[in-house]
Formats: sequence, structure tokens, C-alpha cells
Amino acid sequence: MDKKILCLLAVLVLLLASCTRHHVTADTTHKVEIAPIHVTVDINLKVQKALDDALAFQGGMEDIFSEEELRQLQ
Repeated sequence: MDKKILCLLAVLVLLLASCTRHHVTADTTHKVEIAPIHVTVDINLKVQKALDDALAFQGGMEDIFSEEELRQLQ
């Protein structure tokens, strides 16, 4: 008789355990933040060489400008 009671109790426990409901929720939202980007770009276009060539010129104004341009400058 003890075996029957233990068996019935075991069946009862299993039935009660199988009737429970489990509900699991997970928060799957993500926060996306867009931050401003500051960019500094240095561009070298060989300006230094052109400036050196222009400033190193040892000629007269007549060598650089045409006669018409010289008249407009005066």
C-alpha cells in the first residue's frame, strides 16, 4: 500500500508541476544615438611652390604683364 500512495503522490506532483505556466519577456529595444562628427581636412595643393615662384621673380613689370594690362594698372 505504501508503494501505491507514493506512486499516486508522485503522479500528483508531476501533474501539478506540468500545469504551471511560465512567461518570460525580454526587452529587445535598442537606443541608437547619432552624434555629430567633426572633421578637419588639410589640403595641400602645391600653393607654397607657386608662391615661392611668384615671390622669387626678379624681372620687371613688363616681363609679367602685356602693354594693355600695364595701361589698365596705371
